Amino acid sequence: MRNGTGFSQRSILIGLCLIFLVLVFLISAIPAEKYNGERDGPSVSFQNADNFITTSSAPTLTSTTYQTPTISQQTQVPPSSSNSVCATIWGIELPTTLPEWLRTPPNADGLYTEVKYVVIAGHLISKGLVNASDCPNEGLTPDGVANTCGMEKAYTQVVYWQNQFNQDILTAAQDNQIPAAVIKRLFAQETQFWPPNSFAPPAYGIGNVTSPGIEPLFMWYDDVYQNTCREVFSQSCTQPYSALSLKDQQVLRGFFISRYIHAYCDTCLNGIDLDKTRRSIDYFAKLIVANCHQVDLLLNTHGFSTQTLSYEVAWRLTLANYTVGAGCVINGIEHMDVSKGFSWEYFTDKLGSNCSADIYLNTITR
Repeated sequence: MRNGTGFSQRSILIGLCLIFLVLVFLISAIPAEKYNGERDGPSVSFQNADNFITTSSAPTLTSTTYQTPTISQQTQVPPSSSNSVCATIWGIELPTTLPEWLRTPPNADGLYTEVKYVVIAGHLISKGLVNASDCPNEGLTPDGVANTCGMEKAYTQVVYWQNQFNQDILTAAQDNQIPAAVIKRLFAQETQFWPPNSFAPPAYGIGNVTSPGIEPLFMWYDDVYQNTCREVFSQSCTQPYSALSLKDQQVLRGFFISRYIHAYCDTCLNGIDLDKTRRSIDYFAKLIVANCHQVDLLLNTHGFSTQTLSYEVAWRLTLANYTVGAGCVINGIEHMDVSKGFSWEYFTDKLGSNCSADIYLNTITR
């Protein structure tokens, strides 16, 4: 009887261990966060991975409304020997002289900056990495950013933080043939190089991208799109991204953001996965290129030609598309008179107050 009881107890324990291991496996496959909040569209949520990875098949063609005109399935970014693949996309000759914000330095040292970023300083102080206890309000303003004294205490660490991704930015810029300065300045403006480290913000990663903001990446990088399809649905998608149901689009975006973009990590120092942040920089570079493609498509669809734009204006329009979204850009273009031609001033005048991009872009392009 004693031996039988011991065997029964061991069997129960083994069974419980197996159940625990299965639960751990399932939980590890589930993105921890839900994604809510759109910069220029309706709120969406990301379903738990166990609800679709094991039960969903590759999505079929369904009717959907999408604010960008459907593109052909030839979505791969064409190769280019130019210093800027976007100049090739737009059909614009690369200027011989470029402003600083459109340059790529020969090495990472050329991206070095010493800007007094109060957001970085505030995070460093609040996380206890910088001691500002002898400052007024312990170095912080009511908004959580550093005050003057707090910045003085944190400055050395602020300089280190803003330059720790320089090599990753340079490599991504060279690999994707876009200006390195554009990438770094965009990160500085969006997050001050501190990815959102809360549980479920409306925008994600060092580039602060929203869920719908990921869409151009799926539309112009077929390899990224198909890899995500295989990870989510266990097979390739037979239809282009724009032909999927809204539900399938949301699932793919949520999965991709969780796996490759969102750097939140509750077990990491400062709540940020820095290795994941570094790996995401190449995706953000590709996303910028995809926005170059989208701007070219939007202008040509509405009777304008990117070839008539200056290189700087084309980049401004691309950054506007990244920042305020294609919906705002389309709205501005549709209110323009094609016969008057395209100018940046004319375009921003038609954007509307809800889509203002001037202050944001002036910071990047100054």
